[in-house]
Amino acid sequence: MALLQQDHALDLCRELVEKSPADQTEVTLECVEDRFVRYADEGPTQTADRERYDLAIRVRLNPSDAKGPFAGWREARATCGTLDPEDAQAALERAMTLAEVTEPNPDLVPMGGPVAVAETAAERPTMDHTFREKAAWVDQARSACEENGLVPAGLTQTTAATRSVVNSQGRAVHGARTRAAFSLTASPANGEGGSGFAEVIHKNVERLDVTGAIGRAVDKAVRSRHTEPVDAGTYTVVLEPAAVASLLLFAGYHGFGAREVHEQSSFLCGRVGERIFPESLLVADHAANEVYPGFLFDGEGSPRARVVLLEDGALLGPVTDERWARKLGLPNTGHGRSQPSPHGPSTTNLYLAPGSQSIDQLVAGIDRGLLISQFHYTNMIEPKGLTLTGMTRNGTFLIENGRVGTAVKNLRFTQSLVGALQHVTGVGEELEVAGALFDGEVVCPALRIENFQFTSTTDF
Repeated sequence: MALLQQDHALDLCRELVEKSPADQTEVTLECVEDRFVRYADEGPTQTADRERYDLAIRVRLNPSDAKGPFAGWREARATCGTLDPEDAQAALERAMTLAEVTEPNPDLVPMGGPVAVAETAAERPTMDHTFREKAAWVDQARSACEENGLVPAGLTQTTAATRSVVNSQGRAVHGARTRAAFSLTASPANGEGGSGFAEVIHKNVERLDVTGAIGRAVDKAVRSRHTEPVDAGTYTVVLEPAAVASLLLFAGYHGFGAREVHEQSSFLCGRVGERIFPESLLVADHAANEVYPGFLFDGEGSPRARVVLLEDGALLGPVTDERWARKLGLPNTGHGRSQPSPHGPSTTNLYLAPGSQSIDQLVAGIDRGLLISQFHYTNMIEPKGLTLTGMTRNGTFLIENGRVGTAVKNLRFTQSLVGALQHVTGVGEELEVAGALFDGEVVCPALRIENFQFTSTTDF
């Protein structure tokens, strides 16, 4: 078992801190247990049962005899992938060597002292989920696809992780989290027509509705066997959570962080406090949410605060870490990365609050629009308006006279996220955990958005 109990993990970190000859030392230990099965029409194509340790040691030196340009704090970090004492000692020595030859950094801020962080535990059912149980889900997906002339592809995975941060200033925090996921992409066996996709993610594997996900993916693929072309242009759209997540994640990648605000590259610049969005929207970074919680402290061991980013029609924020909080005179919200890092603080647990409308209610009243299951290969074009481009994928349907109808060929969109959020006219009532092609996941409902821009068509 790779996961260490809290006392054991903290003791290992403290031992390294005490051994360090540096003026200041920080030790971070991450332990991960991961089991997954990738599958296709013939069954599992890849399986793995992996255990991993990531040990990082950050040291700071402030030589008293250094003068002129050589005076000041120097910092370096070294890592290793085992808990072997000799490897850990070697990592500490590498960090010391690197710090000795590193130029002084005037932007360094003191390592933080003791803090209180709520204890979190891994979900036992997720940790104990077996390959036999995963195989049963794979067989269920394959059978459903075979019955409908479809080819399956997907992934089922359970992961448990712990993180510990200890430093020489008295900080010592530890946390645990789990993730369970199942996904299916159902595609036509003859290669003609469209595919269907569904994914379910939760902290507790027993809360995954795998049967429902399989049914949704197969249903979309069956309905997409014959797709009709549709013109590019402006549409009212209903975005399912997977599509919503692929847009909101870019606000987390680039926009809600203090560094981007300071550098005037964030979409927050010039908009904070201006009431230009629907009051139905509430976006927060909320690591302690009940649906899909994250670690309750950041890479520096600082407690993660719940930060409201959009409320009552106005943007708020940004999120900070210790350095950028001091630089901008703001509270430290606990959104820093493991240091040293060239990147600034960023959101890690985006949460879009639910509304009160079902999917049918979001669709009702739309004379002509589109239901979007998923966006694919979304990328940023321009950061100040957070203009994004990407393509629809795995289930795009025409809405006519308040009903979902014909499957249509995919479209490329080019749309400002700021503009999209300004034109939200409906918020779904059901929260889902949804990811995207890139890293990260969002807890969010479906959204109805007016005037969404599609700029070109496709042949598939």
